[in-house]
Amino acid sequence: MDEIIPRKIHQETKEDGSTVFDLLIVTDMDNFAKVESQKWKWRAITRKGKLTLDAEKKNVNVEWDTESDQDIASGLNYKGRAMELSDLSEYNGHLLSPDDKTGMLYEIKDGKEYRNENGDVVSEDPMWIKIITKRGEVRSKNWNRVFSRVRNEAGYPAPGYLTHEAVQWSEKLQQWLFLPRKASKTPYVESEDEKKGTNLLIKGTPDLKSFEVVRIGTEEVEHPDRGFSAFDFIPGTEDRLIAAIKSREVEGEDPESYITVFDVDGNVLMEDMQLDGNYKFEGLYFV
Repeated sequence: MDEIIPRKIHQETKEDGSTVFDLLIVTDMDNFAKVESQKWKWRAITRKGKLTLDAEKKNVNVEWDTESDQDIASGLNYKGRAMELSDLSEYNGHLLSPDDKTGMLYEIKDGKEYRNENGDVVSEDPMWIKIITKRGEVRSKNWNRVFSRVRNEAGYPAPGYLTHEAVQWSEKLQQWLFLPRKASKTPYVESEDEKKGTNLLIKGTPDLKSFEVVRIGTEEVEHPDRGFSAFDFIPGTEDRLIAAIKSREVEGEDPESYITVFDVDGNVLMEDMQLDGNYKFEGLYFV
């Protein structure tokens, strides 16, 4: 079978012309994914929500159903870490989520360099990406040069850095879109990195040779302790409106997650809205 099953999105049009879309998010809780009451069990949490976009596509509202929170569990782990689900995407009719610790790709039913504490690059393995064909074949590709070009074009040449968790290709815009989680013009310092969040949207040409940098909202970063961890295009907007998740991880404090909505020109339609519960959500998808 050569055909790919098209993506299915549930939406409802109201009498006032507004459209309601179903949302699903998933956690990456790092070390806290371990279920303490069971020896070999790790979990992630999914949550359902609804995003309402008005008829003029200018105003957005998001409501979450915390009663829908559901555990996804697994015993498969790597060195005691597992179920750190960092994204959501539909492919050929299957809703998939990758575990960034074990490398497993889970079906859900119903890059940066690695630096040590001194800021030295000790591994560039995370700058490789995986390409998965419709037959499930996996191919690895080194994106070191791509990530370096993005960093340089955005104004953060080495020893500065950008870290990425939210990258997508838009068929409609014919552009790559990057929402860096962290940005720094200085070398990596672990104690400072937690407050290097960005308001950058970087748009790249199909060949990833030319880039445009857009500031989201104000010129300055209002909340440097929050960084982008996932995004999806709002359906029916020609990929011009984006819903994005931000994560906040500060030493000694509980993790927090936020959702925001903006357009590809950097205009904010909905300011950061905090999600209930001290969870780190890192996957977002319209279903």
